[in-house]
Amino acid sequence: MIRVIFLFLLLSSCALENLETRKKSIKQIDNQKKFKEIIYKDKFDIFSLQRIDGNNSVVVYIEGDGLAWIDRFTPSSDPTPIKPLGFKLASLSDSSADVVYLARPCQYVKTEACNREIWTKLQYSKLILSTYENILKELSYQYSDIHLVGYSGGAVITMYLGSLKDSNIKSIRTIAGNIDPNEFTRLLNLTPFKTTVDLSDLYKNIKTVSQTHYYGINDKVIPQELHKNYQKKNLDNSCVKVSAIKASHNEGWEEFWKYNSKITLNC
Repeated sequence: MIRVIFLFLLLSSCALENLETRKKSIKQIDNQKKFKEIIYKDKFDIFSLQRIDGNNSVVVYIEGDGLAWIDRFTPSSDPTPIKPLGFKLASLSDSSADVVYLARPCQYVKTEACNREIWTKLQYSKLILSTYENILKELSYQYSDIHLVGYSGGAVITMYLGSLKDSNIKSIRTIAGNIDPNEFTRLLNLTPFKTTVDLSDLYKNIKTVSQTHYYGINDKVIPQELHKNYQKKNLDNSCVKVSAIKASHNEGWEEFWKYNSKITLNC
């Protein structure tokens, strides 16, 4: 009975945080109105906020999974994040002149293509990754240097994009990231994600790309073993750095990023 009541309260709370409320909240974070809203039209509409000054270099942030699940067993009806840490890092902690924030499919904008499988099982499928690949191609026409930052589940997308040939990506950085979804499901004994992407090839292809992966020592969502195992696999690779930070999954990162958003690994 206690669990049922608790779940009811969670669902009631989420109902109050409807899509318009969450969309209004993310725009209020940018209180100086420096970011312009853009919707990328593809297989999925991808919500984007951008601060553009016309430089040759851009930092691209990819949001986490948001409110994909109410609890471990209950999918959400809307994955739009209540607290969009990815955008907070992009807008409040990164002073770069050109910054592009990309939400995940069905966050902030809903289309007929949206259904629960999109944010619970197909997050890393070719269907979705190809949408970000097309956005990357568009940005590559504008920028010679692209630096990717992925928060939580957005980390997989940054690593996929970094593995593509003939791109302008100069670095990948992840924050509390699910940097290895196969290892993630194994560690937590979860059902594997549905994907058509060969992840083993992905990791081979990014070995020469500058990577910095930050994980929180108090993170209860992403197991520390995920990053430690990745570090062991890349002990001899000077292009990969893994660092433990005094943070949880969504707390402690904004202040840290103010002082570290400009640091990329040279390799």
